[in-house]
Amino acid sequence: MSPEATALEGRIVANDLTKVFGEVKAVDGLSFSVEPGSVTGFLGPNGAGKTTTLRMILGLATPTSGTGTISGLTYAHLPHPGRTVGAVLEATSFHPGRSARNHLRVFCAAAGLPDKRADEVLEWVGLTQAARYSVRGFSLGMRQRLGLATALLGNPRVLLLDEPANGLDPEGIAWLRGLLRHFADVDGRTVLISSHVLSEVEQTVDRVVIIARGRLLYEGRLADLEGANGGVVVRTPSPEQLSGALAPLNVKVTPRADGSLGVVGATPEAVGHAAWAAHVELHELRAGSSSLEETFLRLTAEPSAPTEPGA
Repeated sequence: MSPEATALEGRIVANDLTKVFGEVKAVDGLSFSVEPGSVTGFLGPNGAGKTTTLRMILGLATPTSGTGTISGLTYAHLPHPGRTVGAVLEATSFHPGRSARNHLRVFCAAAGLPDKRADEVLEWVGLTQAARYSVRGFSLGMRQRLGLATALLGNPRVLLLDEPANGLDPEGIAWLRGLLRHFADVDGRTVLISSHVLSEVEQTVDRVVIIARGRLLYEGRLADLEGANGGVVVRTPSPEQLSGALAPLNVKVTPRADGSLGVVGATPEAVGHAAWAAHVELHELRAGSSSLEETFLRLTAEPSAPTEPGA
């Protein structure tokens, strides 16, 4: 393998992806990358273009323009796609009369894998006891596990999952989180998950890609996103004096319910230096934080409609 190919191995890249359906632009010049050794959350409100983007990356939809690649190649050009990427976009595409084991054996035959691989992944996802039962009797959570088992058959370098926690109970969600983190942290593989369960995403991922209206809003580390939007929290017995000292920094200072001040537009170091220079006593100074949900809602909020004159 060439150095260039090695550098791209396991990397997902969307390059100026655009998809137009009639007069609707579902995805609009979207570019981002997902790196190996990380769990990346792909987030956006309903209708943002997430599923369409995933389908283009997986070769299930043809881009109007742009490209989506995995390990430097479009899905159609991967030499062994089933062994390169495992994907679950829908947990309902099972033959209802087929057992879980036979469902997986069909995919083993298509991918050139031995039948015993089906039992291996069934054990991995906790479905060994249900292997001989018909899928029609499976709960949504069991179907999610079977879909994940299907994605894992080829021992892929890349996992691409749409709403993987949907239907799982708290124990199942904790199990899924551990599996995905092991996949990335220990095996150094690539995980991209699309989800609406932001509280769970916050506990699982280390990077996020946030889109709305088919366009990229943010790409990067989750910690950077939350830190950037959390501002600075400062507590002082002289809030008015501190506000005056911070005025030259062109920051926004807001009183908080607990008596502290929230400062947006400056680092803790800058706030501390301004307070020191003005001889303002501080009792607390720290970087603030905001939840992923708060930040997500702020980023993806629809722009306000212009107000009619006289309204």
